[in-house]
Amino acid sequence: MPYKSLSSPSRVASLDADIRGAAAIDNPGLVAMVSAAPARLAVLPIGSGTPKTVNLSLGQGDEVAMLSRDVALVRSENEVWAVLDIHHRAKLERVASDVRSLRGRSSGEHALALTWDGNAIQLSVSGNEVEARPFVLRGDVKLADVGAVDTTVVVEVPGGLELRMHPGPTPEPGANGRVGLPAEAKKADRLASGVALHALYKRGDSAVCLVTQRGGRLAAKMVDVGVPVTCAAVSETSLVVGFGDGRAALFDGQTLDAAGGGPMTPTHSLSLGARGEPTTMLITSKGSASVWVGTSGGEVVRVSLPRK
Repeated sequence: MPYKSLSSPSRVASLDADIRGAAAIDNPGLVAMVSAAPARLAVLPIGSGTPKTVNLSLGQGDEVAMLSRDVALVRSENEVWAVLDIHHRAKLERVASDVRSLRGRSSGEHALALTWDGNAIQLSVSGNEVEARPFVLRGDVKLADVGAVDTTVVVEVPGGLELRMHPGPTPEPGANGRVGLPAEAKKADRLASGVALHALYKRGDSAVCLVTQRGGRLAAKMVDVGVPVTCAAVSETSLVVGFGDGRAALFDGQTLDAAGGGPMTPTHSLSLGARGEPTTMLITSKGSASVWVGTSGGEVVRVSLPRK
């Protein structure tokens, strides 16, 4: 049953600084947000529980991944730091360097870091320790995202770009799906991936490249969401985007399928009522589905995502 609207936005935390990254872990059900400067990590329960905010002695926070209830990873510029024993006496330990991107999976345990030399590092939790395993990437990987089942990468190939899906928490196994992307997708610098839908976009641009998966077949097309995008997330066949005017908008699968050359009309949109513009978002489905949004004003807003 598809999502029908966005509703009931509520402010659940404030980091008092530009929020740069978001991540979630399904079990025990936590959302993490990291702010730039000062660098702070907020860990918020999806259900009941007590939120935790950790002041990080880092120059800035850029991306975050959750490996377990008590272990998170934070990318600060080119370095990745493990935040250990979060809910007690949190401590920092550097675990990787020369990193340009960090992505975690919702099931926890593993995260993927892309390095500036064109390769990658798998970061895994063992008890309260984080182990780093470097490995060589296949091809020139521009973007990556790690799902609960697959790892999705965007690779530069002769003539353009290709999106590939690999089973497991890294792109080391052979691809179980691939599709060429439109030429316009080359300027995209962000990837939000799911199972049935993937979205590539560039912050500040209204054009989004969508990749859909149906019956094991992948198809790609460009769409126009009408307003420049500041952040985006996907769930099932739906796309949710943040706009610079402080709104969030839902585009359901039917709307995306029908999209042609002109700007789309959202299935539903609303004002988040928060300071600043949306900068990062994710969707959780544990319990009732929710969109979690971090803003440039440092606020974390939770929005309900009811179904039809």
